[in-house]
Amino acid sequence: MLREDYYVINAEETISKLFPIIEKLGKDRAHAILVEENGKILGVVREKDLVRGRALKNPHETKVRSLLVRTGTIPISELTPERVARRFVEDMTPFVVVSEDGKHAVIYINDFIRFIKDRFKGVKVRDLMNEDFLTVKRFDTVAKALALMKKHGVDRVIVVDERGKVIGVLTGKDVIDRVIAPRKRARMGDFSGEKEQTLSIMVESVMSTPPICAKANDSVSEVLELMAENRISSVVVERDGIPEGILMKRDILEFFLKSQEKKELSVQFVVQNISTDEFERDEILKDIERFMRKYKEFLGEVYVYIYLKKQKVHFRGLPLITAKIKIWSEKGLFIATGESWGVEYAVHVALEKLEREVQKEKELTEEGKLEKAVYDFFE
Repeated sequence: MLREDYYVINAEETISKLFPIIEKLGKDRAHAILVEENGKILGVVREKDLVRGRALKNPHETKVRSLLVRTGTIPISELTPERVARRFVEDMTPFVVVSEDGKHAVIYINDFIRFIKDRFKGVKVRDLMNEDFLTVKRFDTVAKALALMKKHGVDRVIVVDERGKVIGVLTGKDVIDRVIAPRKRARMGDFSGEKEQTLSIMVESVMSTPPICAKANDSVSEVLELMAENRISSVVVERDGIPEGILMKRDILEFFLKSQEKKELSVQFVVQNISTDEFERDEILKDIERFMRKYKEFLGEVYVYIYLKKQKVHFRGLPLITAKIKIWSEKGLFIATGESWGVEYAVHVALEKLEREVQKEKELTEEGKLEKAVYDFFE
């Protein structure tokens, strides 16, 4: 899996130096960009950030450093599938950096999922898919779709036709590539034969279609191969054309880590554009532990992911934080998202929503047990 087809650039270079490299590699080649300074690898630049930077900033003035994502590097002596999966989840990059004696190599996510796919032969898509997905109609505006994504803290929506059947997927990257980036280039005098678009255009004009779909009863192993082959990060789960859920690479990697670690409570933080200190994490862990004491008997063994993202809005010095909490448990997957000023408050909002979801499921389970008891008694 270790490959050396990556590009290294100095942190003080402008991002315009990277565009010829990306264009030369083409869309069928993976793009690993490592950032160095004084001979030391500081982190990486993700292609999606590069596209966003090109669209929203002047690429001839913007330094590579501004798009830098500081990632962990795995020494080759400590290389395990679990360490690689954890880096993919924590860093949210399409490749992981491996080091040995000052030299570097990369592991691309599609190579990795092919490597672990046989471990999922007995796992069905229905076991991992997220049934809490968002849809928009083909004639809805891109602006409406973006507002929906922001409100719910997701980066994609499923596009359906008038009969509710899936016809495509719209991601934030689609909007940047096909709407925002052309507008930016046009304002800078580079029309490139493209018609300038606005956010009022219909979703069907910029969505990715046809969608790559799977069935709930399909093997996750087969879906992983489908993802790698098509270089996509998610598949729509459908039945007779009607969407039933969505399954992402990240969901599969989280499940893989959960299956490797047998702990009563395991909490994983994944942060974006924000740093949290030890005190904040300790307070969050206390809240999670209080939650688990309440629902331990019902949920059983759990694996918790807390995703934190800082928005570009502040109030009295506090940033607006989006917090998403995902709990893998013996009772299934629970997800809740919350926003507030500051990390602790955002997590608190998300945790309150999560508690309502778990409580609702608990009540339904208890009601089902009561109905069965009554039925057995009178049978």
